Amino acid sequence: MAEQARLRELARVQHLQIKVDLADIKEELEPVFHLTASLKKFVSRKSGTILTTLGVNLLADGLIKKVLLSKSGWITRMLVPLLVKNYTSHFVNSSGTFVDKIKNLFSKNGKEDHSGMDAV
Repeated sequence: MAEQARLRELARVQHLQIKVDLADIKEELEPVFHLTASLKKFVSRKSGTILTTLGVNLLADGLIKKVLLSKSGWITRMLVPLLVKNYTSHFVNSSGTFVDKIKNLFSKNGKEDHSGMDAV
């Protein structure tokens, strides 16, 4: 009986240690998850309304490709507008007002910083 109780306790401790180890691994890999989520926005396009898609395409092709990258190489002129179109489609088609999107773009980790409001 004593041996069974000792083994049960040992199994419980090992189970808890595995949970702690998995939580630590998940915490260490969190920056990688954020990076892959950001990279995904550059390589995939989010569907939206025709008007927003047209606006993004005109901005990327007209301003970026023909004005900003007019003297760059052909690979750069093809690749940069494509990446900008993909990323901008996620930005434009997300919910919220335009002002909220700009605030979130420049805030920490995509979330507004309310630490100043908590101070007394």
